Amino acid sequence: METNKAPTYLSIAQFVLPLSLTNLIITLSHSVVNAGVARTPDPEIALAAYALAKSLVMLIENPMFMVRQTVASLVKDVSSFLQVKRFVYVMAGFITFFLAILGFTPLGFIVLTNIMGASDELARQSHLALAVLFLLPITTVSRNVYHGVAIIARQTIMVPLSTAIRLIMMTSIIFGLALYTELPGAVSASLAFVGAFFGEALIMRWRAKPLLQDPTVFRRTRTGKELTTKQISRFFLPLMVTTFVSTAFGPLINTGLARTVSPEVTLAAYSVGLGIAQLILAPLGMLHQCTLSFTASNQPQSYRITKIFTGGFALCATILLAVVSFSPVGPWILAHPMGLTPQVAEQALMVMRILTLKPFFTAWREYLWGILMQQKLTDIIGKAKAVNLVIVIGSLVSLLALNLSPAAAGALALVMGELADCIFIQLHYRRTITNVRSSVST
Repeated sequence: METNKAPTYLSIAQFVLPLSLTNLIITLSHSVVNAGVARTPDPEIALAAYALAKSLVMLIENPMFMVRQTVASLVKDVSSFLQVKRFVYVMAGFITFFLAILGFTPLGFIVLTNIMGASDELARQSHLALAVLFLLPITTVSRNVYHGVAIIARQTIMVPLSTAIRLIMMTSIIFGLALYTELPGAVSASLAFVGAFFGEALIMRWRAKPLLQDPTVFRRTRTGKELTTKQISRFFLPLMVTTFVSTAFGPLINTGLARTVSPEVTLAAYSVGLGIAQLILAPLGMLHQCTLSFTASNQPQSYRITKIFTGGFALCATILLAVVSFSPVGPWILAHPMGLTPQVAEQALMVMRILTLKPFFTAWREYLWGILMQQKLTDIIGKAKAVNLVIVIGSLVSLLALNLSPAAAGALALVMGELADCIFIQLHYRRTITNVRSSVST
């Protein structure tokens, strides 16, 4: 949607807050599924098997989560929408086919046991879960294509509404299966996850598809040259690499922490502390949509307005996380609702306190991401994420060698990696935006 008016803080808030709420609901939905699985037969095995299968599927299908950014950045008319849609559906088809091979052949069991180290009992239930979760890429891409349509039309309120319905469906399915069937817990969780995703995709398609007929949002005739598969690939593939690298952070940090003294305490503390912090940090993950949708090279004030907005958003997240981490609220949450032992709770609280440094770095990166996506310079994003990963690994090794509390070392390594990510992008951003503005002025 094009406009000649400079954005206002209110218009940006009305656009991005529904998207941020969506991330929060998604984060909550994972906890709901785990709560349902805990009520199935052999909950420990079921939880572990579901987590194992889901982590494998999410690693492989992660590129589908960059579809909404691809649609929002590249689609200008109905013709370009159809081009992008065809490209991402082909990608989803290949990924689904590969996951089906894992789910319905012995190869999946071999991967789970020989590569991921699962016991035979755990791998059997996890393999059953794979036979359901293989459908996830198709549902994810369908949902995210129409998320992108809603973002272009600035009708983002429909995104959290569909996600909230997904949460309701997911809750109903998992608790219904857990209480009234004898299905293995990992299978019940997988059915709930895929079924709710499918429902959300149908709702988004139903609500967003009519927007394609709105000539004020999408032109019926082609604007400029036809969008090619090569152009889509150049934009999408670096983002795909970014998602793979991002997915590697968790396993790599957990691998390092598992080799420390008292790894059970360390891993539990890091996981819980990060999980609570993520409830507050998750909404920041949509801030790149502000600069992607509201900045324009011929409107210098649009950069200043979106920069102030993202900074203010980060400040609110920092204050909220600090209140939880540095007041009696945090210890109470860890001791009562979470039920942690004092030893684990102490380290988890330290993780949360360190992560109060992260919101500003995340907002900084997101602000620059939006501009780079707008300029089709996603290769810089991929390179920066690789730098982030290297710094995280190096920092974690160094901090553990200095005998810092292991859980705290994991959190601090995340923060240092995010800072390196920001600095790398900023150096390239300055040169890029200068060139863009120079071309506009001439």
